[in-house]
Amino acid sequence: MSTSRADERRARAAIAAFDLIETEVRPHLAAGGRLWSKGSGGYPSLLRQMLGSLDKDHAVAFATRDAMQLAPAERVVEHVIPFKRIIVEIVDPRQADPRSNTRQEPIAGGPATSPEHLLSIFDQLLQKCWVTKDEHDLLNRAGRSLQWDAPDGDGWARYRLADVVAYPLA
Repeated sequence: MSTSRADERRARAAIAAFDLIETEVRPHLAAGGRLWSKGSGGYPSLLRQMLGSLDKDHAVAFATRDAMQLAPAERVVEHVIPFKRIIVEIVDPRQADPRSNTRQEPIAGGPATSPEHLLSIFDQLLQKCWVTKDEHDLLNRAGRSLQWDAPDGDGWARYRLADVVAYPLA
């Protein structure tokens, strides 16, 4: 795919997501809804689906030793900062899950003020790591809400809690 086509696809995804955020998600939050609880209105899942195409633009940058011993098809791609936490940063950092955050300040300049800013936050926070299925399960059980969040924006905290060590790929 040419760079201009990829850029157009990214821009379209960001524009559509930002429009949903402005017209539905932020009004939902202003009316008392939340992004981190059952009162989310399904918006985190919908935004994840809308922004999922952007995920493909990011290469896996880390891996555990055990994952590298597996065939590529058997490796699990894990988001160091969970996708939901990235969405929270884009929409409203004050919506960070209080079960795993001691503060609600932005971790990457959120909330997004434009589709371009949305892309900037997304690109800044998205890091992917190859892990084994067992390691992925450990990461998701490392602490309350850590399957969906990163303590105070530190995605590597889950890895430390689960005793999963990842290394940068050369």
